[in-house]
Amino acid sequence: MKRGQWKRSVMITLALLFGASWLPGRAAAAGRVNAIVVYVSGDVQVKRSGGSAFEPLALNDMLYFGDEVKTGPSSRASLATKGGAEVRLNENSTFNTDARAGANGMLRLKVGQLWTRMLHKMAKLDVRTPSAVCAVRGTEADIEQRSLLTVKVYEGHVDVQNSLGRQSLAAGQMSTVSGAGAAPAAARKMGASDVGNWQEGITSKDMQKFLDKLSSEAGGEKKLKLKIDKDGKTKDVEIKLKKK
Repeated sequence: MKRGQWKRSVMITLALLFGASWLPGRAAAAGRVNAIVVYVSGDVQVKRSGGSAFEPLALNDMLYFGDEVKTGPSSRASLATKGGAEVRLNENSTFNTDARAGANGMLRLKVGQLWTRMLHKMAKLDVRTPSAVCAVRGTEADIEQRSLLTVKVYEGHVDVQNSLGRQSLAAGQMSTVSGAGAAPAAARKMGASDVGNWQEGITSKDMQKFLDKLSSEAGGEKKLKLKIDKDGKTKDVEIKLKKK
């Protein structure tokens, strides 16, 4: 059997056994699952990694490393990440998940406002903005990037850092950064007028259901071992398949 015919035979066999979703081309196009959408209200769109156009984002949609999400006026969204964080996105915001990030991932908030909540004790999340990186650990925090970066911590702690300095914020504290050319301001206590509540209207009715689906879609790889007859000889072939 010629090489091309043999390769096509293997692909057809895999498709018959596991369905078209197991084909390598399909898996590569999808990328690595990073999060699941658990709430959508209004105009929320996503531009897939490597794509050029935005499309509507819906409840239960998966997000992959490198995808970019944006919300329009009076629009909000929430997602649960593979690393164990819930991220709520306010109106007029844009962020993307870093395609080079590790298992926990990094969000790049270009502009707008997001709120974080860790779903288990080991969860963590880094949020990179044009002004600084916010390392969120075991925390409820509000991060807003407009002309000024404002970070507020409601529970746990957040480290705000850029090349010019670092501030560690505890619960009830906040800091600002006036730009990439400025160090984070010293931590100060939040006043009553500083406390926000925009995120309180964003709720998921069954978070566990979403987490179970995310775990299934983002599960580890498993290996398929086959013996293929090629040119009269038996050859062992090991193929990595994405866990369903």
